[in-house]
Amino acid sequence: MKKILQILFMFFIVSFFTACSVTKQITGEFYLDTKKYDKGYNHFLKAINENKNDAYSQYYYARFLLAKKQNKKALFHFKKAVEIDDKNADYYSWLAVAYSTQKDYKNERKAYLSALKIDKNHLQSLIYLAHNYYDKNEYLNALKYYSKALKLSPSNQISLFNRAMLLNKLKRTAEEKQAWLIYLDYYPDEILSKDAVRYLNNLGNFDYKIHIIHNNLLILKDISFNPFSLEIKNESKDSLDLLAKLLSKNQKLKIHIVSYQKNNKQLAKQKAQTIKKYILNKYSNIDSSRLLLSWFNKSKKVKTTNKRYILDESIDFITVIK
Repeated sequence: MKKILQILFMFFIVSFFTACSVTKQITGEFYLDTKKYDKGYNHFLKAINENKNDAYSQYYYARFLLAKKQNKKALFHFKKAVEIDDKNADYYSWLAVAYSTQKDYKNERKAYLSALKIDKNHLQSLIYLAHNYYDKNEYLNALKYYSKALKLSPSNQISLFNRAMLLNKLKRTAEEKQAWLIYLDYYPDEILSKDAVRYLNNLGNFDYKIHIIHNNLLILKDISFNPFSLEIKNESKDSLDLLAKLLSKNQKLKIHIVSYQKNNKQLAKQKAQTIKKYILNKYSNIDSSRLLLSWFNKSKKVKTTNKRYILDESIDFITVIK
């Protein structure tokens, strides 16, 4: 009976401290997510004053110090959290972030590596360690850790972009081309997307293009057709829908649909007409007079930063200027 009571007592103690830790974590994340930094700061300042040996409180107090730009003080308390509990990957990862604010990149790297020894799939540490290597021009190591991060989170935007940039720096052209395409498939209209298109076009790939529509630089997937038919490919329809929505929004906007088809003027004309028909059939608020057509039986010449390219077939959209 005595042994059973001892076991129950130990179970109660473990459950109590586990519940306390979970409560602190929920409280800490709530204040961080809602950006109530002052409330979080005061809550965990009181907690560490009551118990300086509580790792959770030291860690979250440091997080709020970091949010309030008190970086040196944050570093001190992240160190405290790690001293109390050296088995938590989050503590080491944020300790690394605090080191980075002090430009102590050597210890930053060590802390990320310590986090990954505890949890090899710690996503923040994988990405930030890759940043650390990238900044020091250690491109192969950076690529290694971005690749690991992307296995866990295939759509992670900065990892996708930086992977492509690293392949560019390493002159691994075939892989770089694929990396830009993957980035743009996920993020066709983000702040870095125009740079991605320019890099891709410089490699001679025009699966994505930048079109100047009114005052906008509009990224569209290349408008293509199924082989030996006038059926628009499904992946191209999304781009036409995006263009049509812009036309719907700005009723004064007119565009030229320009079709190039080497040695086949009739096909060039038919493609332009098919695109116009698709837009008009789907968007009744767009008047036919706002879609002007041009077609040529020749290749399109394209100049990029690096060289000139010739596209035997191409669709362009140009704003009509009065």
